[in-house]
Amino acid sequence: AYEIVSRDWSSDVCSSDLQGPSVTPQPATPDAGLGQGVFGVQRNNGSGYAQQWNLSLQKTFGENWSLEAGYLGSKLTRLGVPDINLNQLTVDQLALGNSILSRVPQLRPFPRFTAVSLYRNNVGNSTYHSFQSRLEKRFSRGLTLSASYTFSRLIDDAGSVFDSAVLTGPVTNFQVADSYNRRLEKDVSTGNVPHIASMGAVYQLPFGWQLSAVVRIQSGSPLSVTQATNLNAFAGFGIQRPSLVGDPTLPSDQRTAARWFNTAAFATTPQFAIGTASRNPVRGPGYRDLDLALIRRVSLAPSRAIEFRAEAFNVTNTPPLGSPNTSYGSSAFGSITNALDPRVFELVLKLQF
Repeated sequence: AYEIVSRDWSSDVCSSDLQGPSVTPQPATPDAGLGQGVFGVQRNNGSGYAQQWNLSLQKTFGENWSLEAGYLGSKLTRLGVPDINLNQLTVDQLALGNSILSRVPQLRPFPRFTAVSLYRNNVGNSTYHSFQSRLEKRFSRGLTLSASYTFSRLIDDAGSVFDSAVLTGPVTNFQVADSYNRRLEKDVSTGNVPHIASMGAVYQLPFGWQLSAVVRIQSGSPLSVTQATNLNAFAGFGIQRPSLVGDPTLPSDQRTAARWFNTAAFATTPQFAIGTASRNPVRGPGYRDLDLALIRRVSLAPSRAIEFRAEAFNVTNTPPLGSPNTSYGSSAFGSITNALDPRVFELVLKLQF
């Protein structure tokens, strides 16, 4: 908190004794931040650190082919976690039900404040394991090619490393189901993309033409599901997740933009209860893309050239769907209402000098 001290500017503004307004910090009294959200600091938290390990095998065969395959793993310790609220009621207190809505003695640990968060609380962890492979053909007979495939799994209990709220103040809609139970946050990470395959190739055609292609196929990202109405917000809980009553994954032939996952697999979690759905129980659409380019380069002088490019993006016109609505209770729950660009053609003429 700061106290703004004003000055009388009615005198000559050119006077050398005018210093402008001054800001005097308010002492850290017991009333500092009264009725507001405040940060605390966990003084004995160490800095985060990373550990990595890998093993790979490489093999060259033929004159121009090489293959590489290996394992890569890592562990991140003491990640910064999203905001939590130390002023939240415990699950045992929440289980008292309607009685805590009556006039009772203050149950919050810090009744003088609203949300109480730990600034950059480094208590999160993540683990990553992956199989990685790469096939490469060096340029010969007009063709060069590179293809790669990665199968991986990333698990963490820290959905975002640093929430933007650390710059503005504690928030009450933090993405943690229970501030006192971090085990509820351990799940496949939002950044977990288990399958990624890509290939790039360039082929020299007669008369100076060149054809290039880029292909990329990957799985969708995990998504969190929360109830549109948090019935436990009064008790300091940032979100409330629904309860899982079935398998949320639909067979691929049943997925549509109107119903991407099994919405019937979720049920409303009542007030005074914690939902059973995990942090990221559904997965968004995957990504498939093929880009082609036909190129012709004509030299005009040692340092000048004209290049013509005919490019096509998303050649197969596969809809690059956005993420489905994951707000349980919303009329759009489970549906996808946006997508990236469809097939696009582009003609380019470049003068290089």
